[in-house]
Amino acid sequence: MNSSLYIGATGMKTLGDGMNVISNNIANVSTIGYKEQTALFSDVFYAQQGSIGDWWGAQTNSRVALGQVGQGVQMDAVLTRYGQGALESSNTVTDMAISGKGFFQVTDKNGDAYYTRAGDFRPDNSGVLRTPAGMALMGYKYAEDGTKGGLAQVTIDRFAKMPAKATTALDLRLNVAQAKDTAVDATNPYFSLVGQYNAANTPPISSSGYGYAQSVTLYGADGTAHNATIYFDGAPSTGTGTTAEYLIASDADTSGGTAQALMAGTLSFNAKGELTGMSAYTPTTAGSTNLADWNAATLSSTGLPQMTFNGSPVTLNLGISATGGWQNTPGTAASVGTDPTALASMGNSYTRATDATTNYTASSPVMRSKNQDGYAAGTLNNISISEDGTVVGKFSNNKSMNLWQIPVCRFTSEDGLRREGNNVFSATEDSGQMQMGVAGTENYGKVNAYNIENSNVDMSKEMVNMIINQRGFQSNSKVVTTADQMLQKAMELKRS
Repeated sequence: MNSSLYIGATGMKTLGDGMNVISNNIANVSTIGYKEQTALFSDVFYAQQGSIGDWWGAQTNSRVALGQVGQGVQMDAVLTRYGQGALESSNTVTDMAISGKGFFQVTDKNGDAYYTRAGDFRPDNSGVLRTPAGMALMGYKYAEDGTKGGLAQVTIDRFAKMPAKATTALDLRLNVAQAKDTAVDATNPYFSLVGQYNAANTPPISSSGYGYAQSVTLYGADGTAHNATIYFDGAPSTGTGTTAEYLIASDADTSGGTAQALMAGTLSFNAKGELTGMSAYTPTTAGSTNLADWNAATLSSTGLPQMTFNGSPVTLNLGISATGGWQNTPGTAASVGTDPTALASMGNSYTRATDATTNYTASSPVMRSKNQDGYAAGTLNNISISEDGTVVGKFSNNKSMNLWQIPVCRFTSEDGLRREGNNVFSATEDSGQMQMGVAGTENYGKVNAYNIENSNVDMSKEMVNMIINQRGFQSNSKVVTTADQMLQKAMELKRS
């Protein structure tokens, strides 16, 4: 009977501890990123009872424990269930929820690392994204060249500037549709547009002096936008294909840019209208229209011709590149005359894109795509956060730039993590080595901006567990009172 008192007491104590776990789950039913806990019980050691059940069948090899009696119950472990909580949308981009495995890494004022599923981050007065308890979110900062630096506090400067970038590449895809030779020059038929160009006139070439023109925008190093025009016209051709000549010239503008010819050359097309070759010449003296000053354009490392604008080289990509360089030794544009074989030639050593410029003469001229890589300076307007944790800044110049990469952390054993309060965990020896990776890749959860992860507590299950614990506690208390009454009765028998 003394054992009954002890056993009943262990039941009351252990079920009371289990009620603590249940009540904590219920209390945190609305806590962001909270993970429910489960109490696991185990029985206590067993005592051997004398004179019963030591042997069975009088066989020396068949001992069984028929005489053991348990001594109660104990709390064996409190496990955390890391199942996914429901995602709730918000109107704040820095509210982030992880869908899948992993944690955000945050640091306190001492630089100690912690881990959390609660992604309700807000910028402080310095722009550092912090938890409500003041811990800073950690991530990798992107440099202007797109490389990632070391791990640092994620800081969003609301007044961040994107510096201006000069145009270094002009990419055009179009159908020139030039069958007629509008600008006729008997001496230099492949550079008749250069012969007509006069920067002092407005416009520099009369509208009747070319077949098709398209405006483009080029940016200087200071971010100033300059207008330019690419002119097209037909040219003498040999064989079954067609030839078109072109001229790129910058326009005079109010920002101080002067009109000047930048590049001229020819485009060769087969009978199907597909681009099969290109020549390109640039002036050695800025603004010169003397063909003796025009030499074959320098080729980039990828075989694209380059012109000089505002002191910087700019590549022209019409969908074809000279992979083997110029295949002849071209002289100046003046030395070409009426001989097309004297033009700078790609020969058969070229690479053509599937969407390269065409010359479908039965169709109308059309610009299919027009891109250049320069832009003016800009101020940060807003940010977006992608599923891989990339923080993208959107600037007033309509450009975007990667600012940060927010990683996701995982552990060999999540059960080894230690709860520290304030919705954070700390790593221990039992949790194993922390691994940090890119969100959305294998075994790393995705980052969902404009969302928070709710608690994964199941209220209906907790209410059932609470009732079971309550009934168990009441029953164990009844065991204690009953055993006490039996002891008292036994003492009365002795006194009597």
